[in-house]
Amino acid sequence: MNLYQNLVRTAQKNPDATAILFGHETISYGDLLARTHRFANALRELGIGRDSKVALLMRNIPEFIVSYYAALALGATVVPLCYMCLAEEVEKIALDSAADTLVTNFEFDDLLRALRQKLGDRLRHVIVSGLSDQEGVLSMEKLMEGKPSQLEAEDLSEDDLAVLLYAPTSARVVRGCMLTHGNLDSNAALVIKQCRLTQEDVVMGVLPFFAAYGQTCVMNASIKAGACMVLHESFIPGEVLKSLQHDKVTVFFGVPTMYVYILNHPLIYQYDLSSVRLWVCGGAPISRETLERWNNEIGSPIYEGYGLTEASPVVSMQPLDGTYKLGSIGIPGEGIEVKVVDDEGRELEPGEVGELIVRGPNVMKGYYNKPEETEKVLRGGWLYTGDMVYIDEDGYLFIVGRKKDLIIRGGFNIYPREIEEVLTSHPLISEAAVVGIPNKYLGEEVKAYVKLKPGSKLTEEQVLEYCEERLPYYKTPKFVVFVKSFKKDPSGQIIKDLIEEG
Repeated sequence: MNLYQNLVRTAQKNPDATAILFGHETISYGDLLARTHRFANALRELGIGRDSKVALLMRNIPEFIVSYYAALALGATVVPLCYMCLAEEVEKIALDSAADTLVTNFEFDDLLRALRQKLGDRLRHVIVSGLSDQEGVLSMEKLMEGKPSQLEAEDLSEDDLAVLLYAPTSARVVRGCMLTHGNLDSNAALVIKQCRLTQEDVVMGVLPFFAAYGQTCVMNASIKAGACMVLHESFIPGEVLKSLQHDKVTVFFGVPTMYVYILNHPLIYQYDLSSVRLWVCGGAPISRETLERWNNEIGSPIYEGYGLTEASPVVSMQPLDGTYKLGSIGIPGEGIEVKVVDDEGRELEPGEVGELIVRGPNVMKGYYNKPEETEKVLRGGWLYTGDMVYIDEDGYLFIVGRKKDLIIRGGFNIYPREIEEVLTSHPLISEAAVVGIPNKYLGEEVKAYVKLKPGSKLTEEQVLEYCEERLPYYKTPKFVVFVKSFKKDPSGQIIKDLIEEG
């Protein structure tokens, strides 16, 4: 099997159906397949095939999709690069993955220059879409000129590597998740089933395709279902609201930050959002306050889901049928098994907090060139996620926090998310992050970093008093630090290792 075949099947079935809306450009599935084949034939002439690793440094533009499926068609491994990261982080990923080909566009000329200096001859081919003033690069458009729109693709196994996807982490560590054609295809099929995607749907494509969430839930699932994608290069709340109305979007996949910005947009009620049948949130925990405000003010519930890059990424989601449980990340998808276990790997009873482990066709092969790291998370056929959860009596999952974030204060286990929920429920606080700091008497003490809403003024004493009224004494922060902003990974999660005070 080859994940690329999903594009072939959809294009053969509905060649005239709209695959992509991008600005003023409309691309049909037949045209998308033809472009993919022309680029694949160009790549093949350059010697790119099963042993190649093709890095992609692009926003959500049609060329990303064309490059992605062209590389897969040839049996090459795709390495999406995070354009939101610092140059040194992108360099680390490119080096770790051993990428030999880079496809980018003119927008990233400065970053490309830095990459070429760092990687040197390791990059056999650099292909740029649009004009570039750099020497030695190839033009994507010129390469495609005159190339056949037919292709004899590589026949692969479902266990063959498709994508090396780098899991969000601190800038100090890079881990490439080896995701196979079978991993990604099964997860796209799961998204289609859970979200009831059809060729009639119009899916908002604002989540970055270099990350697992946008890649699977928007790009791969839409192509497999034959749905239309509305591409946005970046998240600009006003532009997204206009697009939701104008393009009659039916399905929106987002992260918590997006929902907060949309909800707080001053003109939100001037837009008709009635075409959207499904709002999905993942990537990071969404606050109860945001869920309640959205559900009450917009009138359509947000269906929260859970996943991680190592699982392609989707593991669970609130079911569209059945009970809607506020704050739950839903139930496991079909074919995916989950357990909640203690530190010894023993399965816990409903209501008991433990680590979530996952087994299914979506679980990665391992971390690229990191056997020891792989052994830590893949044990006995199960993926140990590092996320602390509990399952209720109905089988619904509730996330409590990250195992590594656990604070132990005087023998009491404290999960930062509970405190962060209390902090962000304050009307003048927009975001918060809670960490443990060393204490020679108690082991650890609780410290909170707080970002205020624009124009707000709060003192440390007022924040502490607010927490004291809503939390047990041992969970109440003892220190509060106000910050101007938080550094986040592409999914919107605050990177606690990189919090800067002041």
